[in-house]
Amino acid sequence: MTRLPSSGSQRDRDLDAELQAHLDMATRDRIAAGADPAAARAAARRQFGNLGQVSEATRGMWRFTWWERFRRDVRHAFRGWMRSPGLAIVAVVTLALGIGANSAIFTVVHSVLLRPLPFPHADQLVYITSQFPGLGLDHFPLDGAEFIELRQRNRTFSDVGTYATNAVNVGSGAQVTRVTSAVASASLFTTLGVSPAIGRIFSATEDAPNGPPVAILSWELWQSVFGGAPIVGKTVEVGGVPSTVIGIMPAGFDVHDQGVRIWTAAQLDPANVNQYRGGHGFFLVGRRKPGVSMQQARVDLERMLNEWPVLDGGSVTLSQGNHSPNAVTHRLRYDDLLGDMVGSAGRALWVLQAAVALVLLIACANLANLLMMRAAGRQRELGVRLALGATRGHLVRQFLAEGLVLSIGGAIAGVLLAKIGLHALTTAYAGSVPRVTDVAIDPVVLLFTLAIALGTGALFGMAPLLHIDRDGSANMLREGGARTTVGAARRGVQRGLVIAEIAMAVMLVVGAGLLVRSLWNLLSVDTGFQRDQLTTFRVSLSPVPYADSMRRVAFFERLTHDLAAVPGVNGVAAMQGLPPLRPINANDTQFEGIAPTPGQPPLNVDYWQWVTPGYLSTMGIRLIAGRDLQESDAPTSPPVVLINQTLAKKFYPGVNPLGRRVKLGGSNVWFTIVGVVKDVKQQGIDTKPGTELYIPYAQSPGTLGFAPTSMNVVMRSPLAPAALSPAIHRIVASLDPAVPVAQLRTMDDVVLASISRPRFIATLLGVFAFIALALAAVGTYGVLAYAVSQRQRELGIRMALGARASAVLNMVLGQGLRLAGIGIAVGLVGALILTRLVRSLLFGVSATDPVIFIGVAGMMTLVATLACFIPARRATRVDPITALRGE
Repeated sequence: MTRLPSSGSQRDRDLDAELQAHLDMATRDRIAAGADPAAARAAARRQFGNLGQVSEATRGMWRFTWWERFRRDVRHAFRGWMRSPGLAIVAVVTLALGIGANSAIFTVVHSVLLRPLPFPHADQLVYITSQFPGLGLDHFPLDGAEFIELRQRNRTFSDVGTYATNAVNVGSGAQVTRVTSAVASASLFTTLGVSPAIGRIFSATEDAPNGPPVAILSWELWQSVFGGAPIVGKTVEVGGVPSTVIGIMPAGFDVHDQGVRIWTAAQLDPANVNQYRGGHGFFLVGRRKPGVSMQQARVDLERMLNEWPVLDGGSVTLSQGNHSPNAVTHRLRYDDLLGDMVGSAGRALWVLQAAVALVLLIACANLANLLMMRAAGRQRELGVRLALGATRGHLVRQFLAEGLVLSIGGAIAGVLLAKIGLHALTTAYAGSVPRVTDVAIDPVVLLFTLAIALGTGALFGMAPLLHIDRDGSANMLREGGARTTVGAARRGVQRGLVIAEIAMAVMLVVGAGLLVRSLWNLLSVDTGFQRDQLTTFRVSLSPVPYADSMRRVAFFERLTHDLAAVPGVNGVAAMQGLPPLRPINANDTQFEGIAPTPGQPPLNVDYWQWVTPGYLSTMGIRLIAGRDLQESDAPTSPPVVLINQTLAKKFYPGVNPLGRRVKLGGSNVWFTIVGVVKDVKQQGIDTKPGTELYIPYAQSPGTLGFAPTSMNVVMRSPLAPAALSPAIHRIVASLDPAVPVAQLRTMDDVVLASISRPRFIATLLGVFAFIALALAAVGTYGVLAYAVSQRQRELGIRMALGARASAVLNMVLGQGLRLAGIGIAVGLVGALILTRLVRSLLFGVSATDPVIFIGVAGMMTLVATLACFIPARRATRVDPITALRGE
């Protein structure tokens, strides 16, 4: 008996068995009628028809047949790729790079820009800061009085909370940890709509003046320092103050990406607001009432700004004297909380997303060319399948299945690459991206990855359809056994894909070149100090044990003295603020002989810098005029200060500032200016220097009544931080075992951290540009190599007729370079348009910098020449006899 081949599913096997049974019965009937068995079988098959077509037609009437067909097509595609493992691996790796890069960057975009903040109705949250246009301050904190009054006077917020961040020592004895802390009002937690995971928030009594000391821990601090042990209700030392732990916040809880690990009560007194005026240190978060838009809230803000000075006992025009917010010199601003957190990072991340999209498109163009070349060798197979009854629809499904098998494989590998890459990025550039702790691959990212996998599989999977003749299968069968030149349409598509690859690669490389040059400019900026061979760390004294400022002075005098005695150390000093990126102070300062007038700059200094003797020499800061601070500038000596060049130019234009005097804040003590020093970058490498005063740390208790508890120590030494670390920890512990050493690093690391976001963007775009460049080069090489293989007969005839090898080389090379030239030209035009997107990310370089454009054009030409040379060289080695015999 003739048997039908058995199919995979039980339903298929049942159908095959039924058809076989009908065929067997027809054969037996003819044998019973006296026919020869062989003739009977042949007659039965003729009467029955093509069993394969009958089986296929029957399956076509079944429901869900598309799924069965899809499964068969996928199995067939998988087996086909297993017969070409090398090609399949190249394709999957190419896709893994493109899809993985897209998944990784989309994870960051989704986590940072698109995912709402983890608060109920987070779109209602408003970040509130102050503005001082005359001082150039646009996002400045508010003071406690402004928080209390805003909470009372607004009409659009259901509640307003406030907080101020700092750092604090947690623990006692040798078990002390330095963490980011915040004092906060109880209303902050209700405004955000978040309750502790364990315990409770501050009560009204605890948040009132002189309330009991209490603390709320972050989940992360609870786990890392206290090991998750039961601690609510127990006492821990916070800044030297025994405090009762009343709650543990949920994992990941934070405000404005500050990394706060412990919260203490603000304890502001609404009945005595004037004591807080001028002490700008609080940030506010408000929750708009349901149905109130941001525009309505801002209209209400304008009403408050106009009324505020009057309500505070002044007038609309009197603002600076009573320090009241007003509509001109002291404004407030409202921003969406998420939008303010993201800031300028949003544009940078969208630029990266566009870049990886171009990489994926280049990968798809490469694979489309690859599959078209593969399909050229399958024309006999395709012709046979069409001759046996396969429709174009069948082949479309098969090509789609082949593309999807590759793209799904690439997506799986890409997700793994994305996970590894995200871990590396968030570790190396933790401070470059806001909400970095929220960055994680989630179901939305997986759906995005699946979507681009399906899209790319369909995009390049359809390319082989160009090899199916519209006129039928006969021509394909006739051509299948011989090497033929691909049609003009197919040649045009292949060349168009190469041009597109090169153009997109040019755009990426131009963008990367601009950002890399911008980064180089940042690294080349004169910060005002010599950062090589400098090691720094931070020491913070708890306020209670060191309530006496003179004890603080004595501690740092002994610390710098002992560190200076360490072998290999050439200088030691301490300073309050660490350049080149630190918060601005904006302190009111009186200048002898200079009265505040409308035409003069505001009497305010951007930075007060407390320093110990030897600061200038240790940091390598040049003294412009006068003298340096000395050991003789002791607590009982006449008060002195240094100023920087910017302050001298701003307040003493054209006159010698040496010998002039200033008063700091509300102090009644005059400080004499004894020196002018070179400007030091304090608010970022890419910003202009601000005004700065250098105050002798030892004189601060007697003149200002206090001395900072936290100081940054700098040591000039050729030794690395790891080599200095044992001596540093030993000396600090000998002075006070409860004082931790924090942020031990080189000043080079400090400078690099200050430009972490430009480094992050430039590094990633550089990597993507390199991948794009490599893919474009491989694509160009592949198309030319295939063209040479298809033109062997033509090249053989040319060589037989006396064509020189150099002529053949130039012909093939010229063909490739023409494609490259068109791609480079298109890419440069596209780059001129697209580089406007990165203009805000650049420093010291124009978005149309001719050096970058010309350099990229030259480099791309060189890469294209190298990619074209190998196929062109191979063309010169075609043996005319062998080529003609093969035809």
